[in-house]
Amino acid sequence: MQLIQALGASALVALRRCISRNRRDCQFSHFSPACPGPVRGPGGPRWRSMVRAGLLFLVCCWGPLGAWAQGPGRVAGRITGPAGQALEGISVVEQSGRFAALSGPDGRFALDQLPLGPYTLITRGLGQQEARRAVLLSAEAPTATADFVLAPSTHAMQEVEVLGRKETTYKSDYSLVGTRTATDLIDVPQSISTVTKELMADRQAYRLTDVVKNVAGVTQYSHYDDFTIRGFRNGYESGFRLINGLRSGFSYGNAFTQAPLTVNLERVEVLKGPGAALFGDINPGGTVNMVTKKPLAEARQALAFSTGTFNTSRATADFTGPLGGQKNLLYRVNAGYEKTNTFRDVNDTRSLMLAPTVTFLVTDKTTLNAELVYAHSDGYLDRGLPIKSNDLYGAPRAFTLSQPSDYFRTSTYYLNASLNHRFTNWLSFNASYLDFTYNEDLSEHRTLNSYDNSDPAKPANSVMNLRYFDRRAEEYTKNLSAYFVLSRPTGPVQHKVVAGADYIRFNTDRESAMFEARQQLVTTVAGGAVSQRVVPLQFDLNKPSYEIRDPNTYVRRPTPQFFTDYINSIYHTTGLYVQDQLALTPRLGLLLGARYELFADERDYGDGLANVPQTKFLPRAGLTYALRPHLNYFASYSAGFRPLKPEYVRFPARYGRSEAFSPETSYQLETGLKGEFFDRALFATVAVYQIVKRNQLVNTGSLTADGAPVYRQNGQARARGAELELTGNLLPNLSLNANYAFTHTRVLEADLAAENGQPLANAPRHAAGFWAKYTFLTPGLRGLGLAVGGNCVGRRRFENPSAPLDGGPAAWAYWPGYAVADVAVFYTVNRFNLHVNLNNVFDKYYFVGGYDYFRASPGAPRNFLATLGYAL
Repeated sequence: MQLIQALGASALVALRRCISRNRRDCQFSHFSPACPGPVRGPGGPRWRSMVRAGLLFLVCCWGPLGAWAQGPGRVAGRITGPAGQALEGISVVEQSGRFAALSGPDGRFALDQLPLGPYTLITRGLGQQEARRAVLLSAEAPTATADFVLAPSTHAMQEVEVLGRKETTYKSDYSLVGTRTATDLIDVPQSISTVTKELMADRQAYRLTDVVKNVAGVTQYSHYDDFTIRGFRNGYESGFRLINGLRSGFSYGNAFTQAPLTVNLERVEVLKGPGAALFGDINPGGTVNMVTKKPLAEARQALAFSTGTFNTSRATADFTGPLGGQKNLLYRVNAGYEKTNTFRDVNDTRSLMLAPTVTFLVTDKTTLNAELVYAHSDGYLDRGLPIKSNDLYGAPRAFTLSQPSDYFRTSTYYLNASLNHRFTNWLSFNASYLDFTYNEDLSEHRTLNSYDNSDPAKPANSVMNLRYFDRRAEEYTKNLSAYFVLSRPTGPVQHKVVAGADYIRFNTDRESAMFEARQQLVTTVAGGAVSQRVVPLQFDLNKPSYEIRDPNTYVRRPTPQFFTDYINSIYHTTGLYVQDQLALTPRLGLLLGARYELFADERDYGDGLANVPQTKFLPRAGLTYALRPHLNYFASYSAGFRPLKPEYVRFPARYGRSEAFSPETSYQLETGLKGEFFDRALFATVAVYQIVKRNQLVNTGSLTADGAPVYRQNGQARARGAELELTGNLLPNLSLNANYAFTHTRVLEADLAAENGQPLANAPRHAAGFWAKYTFLTPGLRGLGLAVGGNCVGRRRFENPSAPLDGGPAAWAYWPGYAVADVAVFYTVNRFNLHVNLNNVFDKYYFVGGYDYFRASPGAPRNFLATLGYAL
């Protein structure tokens, strides 16, 4: 008898584990790897037949016990979500474990043949919070009704994101970038902004630069993968992009000229302020994390074809589902192709992305994920708009220095793999690896960052000096991260401890090479005599010339030292970190974290292999307090650190400075409120902060005689600001993304005395964005949707001072502020969707950013994009 009961109890426990696996991803995929079919949704009948068979087995095993359990009592009810939707596959278990049932497609369940008496019913569902209900069955009332309304779980979350998200709104409930484990945004004591794939699709944002207008406090620094976040530049040498929480090569080194495609992105997250305690050398303004799409356990297919202004043609595809009958092997393939002339002259571009992903549910405790992404672009490197005679609008925004014989071909490859293994229900191990390669083949004519005003017959600042580059280069970024997650209480305090290490390595291909020229050998024949002369490469902005150029006539310069330094760039860094999320009371949470960063390079400086070590201890602390349900107050402190390229420390004279540059350090203090409203459909954040950055490295725009950039370093820069952000749904058919940021920046202790008191470059004091989509529900207009939005950005200071044409001291100029309006119309019938976006409705001539008069970044004129899509 005891053996039979034990076997039955074990089977029930196994069944309950299969049903209520503690993973948030199962909520999205409706799939449990311990079972051969979906929990709910498509394929449900197969799963229900399995459950019925399992329950029949239990009844057989519990024969004698079942005879004892006969009785007239019955408990029935319905299980729904917050919006009233039926929840299928939720287990309802009597507290002793003797009786259990599953909710059906309509959310209803029933427990029959219950002996009379008191019972406590417990619900357990994939990604749903546990709920309890007490009922009493008596001779007078042998039946009872027990309805449950379940909220999404804040605990059953992925620690490494390996399964796809199934929500289809602008709101993302959780993030991994704030704590390295999936945590509700409301419970992270630091601002995090999220742009989901649904918002990116509605705005037809094809590149990362199209996404930032939806994020408070983030604007474009230039037209490259180059942003301003909370007043500080994030791009080139001052930032990089994370992919699934791992450091990539995007926005760093030469790769920053290519903004990543969004074809395979599930969402884009921005962690505001330094994230160094988690990710190491981070820019103080914030960290951009790109989360890629993961497989789903149910088959889905989507195709879209687009056409638009600038001879744009585009196609995207997204296929996902299970492979094989066991459904423990899932796949997803994303692909995209675009051909466009862009709005810039001599700048047509073709881009291709292929991104296959596989998830292997090895056991109910072990999950593996691997994705291989290939992206290729073939076009021109747009160096920006040259400003003629200091007149910002003196040339059309399509004006360019590129020549028809120029080209820019890039290829990006990366392999991302992750492992999650759960030893127990309180201890797990997570490991991730990213191998990122960026390759470029470049031939370009670009500005030398100077004008030739030697001819008085020509207007000042109208003849630009050029330099020619022919460059072959490849960069490698490798990132390995491993950490343990331990969730245990100590008395009344619940802990969630993360402890681990990162290893990052960056190097360039030693076979990289560069050809540079600033002069041309001109041969003339007159009267049978041949003569040659050397002339500088120049471009007359009033008489532009576009032709196929022959670089064989250019005068080659010696390989500059700064490119030799680039080829020899090998650095590695190891970070050791620990973090504890403490639930001190049901309302009060505390986060404590620290990281020790060990940065070093590998370089032969001519006297044997040596390195320039740079180390830093990086603390982090924060708290959250629930003022009321779904409304939290938060406050935090976080430190930042960015080591410099070793040559800036070892050989500062090569970069225009007599003494060694110092590593950059920073900190942020932040406080505010986070809340969920309208039945938790709308997420809101209000935050105020102060960021201080020391030893800020500034590119002066000037070049050394060798052609290297000249840098200076400011002792201190400060940003203070406030942000408001709303994302989600006001109504089920009204989606909203709105943001506003006030940012007051100030340069303190500058190398250049005139810069003291100035705002930081490309940091607007005011910036706002808005997007609202309304879908009609009335029968005559069903399927029709309208959207309106736009963004406005205040004026921003040039990176470098400019000399006035009429003489006098150099002073900083400003990019004018701007406001741009966008609209869209949607129409859905069956599985087809027609989607038309009209951007910059009033054809505003504006600048998204730039560096100086040599390199301005104009925004696109009025343009449209029409898309026909099919989804199954």
